[in-house]
Amino acid sequence: MSSLEESLPGPFAAALADLRKGRDPEAKVEAIKDNFAYVWVSNIAKNRSEEQLGGWIRLPLAFPSANPHGLVTRDALKRGDGGVVADAYHANHDTCVPVRAAGGAHYYSWTWDGAPPLRSPEDIIAVVQWYERRIRNG
Repeated sequence: MSSLEESLPGPFAAALADLRKGRDPEAKVEAIKDNFAYVWVSNIAKNRSEEQLGGWIRLPLAFPSANPHGLVTRDALKRGDGGVVADAYHANHDTCVPVRAAGGAHYYSWTWDGAPPLRSPEDIIAVVQWYERRIRNG
């Protein structure tokens, strides 16, 4: 557990544990800025060659009582059909700054609007899946 993770609120820490158990054992909080944690998920998407791509989910510290807002990636994302994901895309946005030293350079300002309500820490898996759908359809 990193020093950033030691002070996480209980529900957020439970969500991170669920993410590690059910999706990515290497998931971790790499930065905290204001009321958002940047949670690295190494297997959030795959490109057309099936290579895994990672990204940082911008998750509010009040999760699941507050909704996720955005994804930061090292590389610009491509949809399942190979086209560039242009939906809500911002290259080198200031939101990338907390993880820029780790390569974060592409921000997708996707909100949780239109997604199912979040009710428990276990819903973190649904957040990852929802972002993957945004990537495929974006």
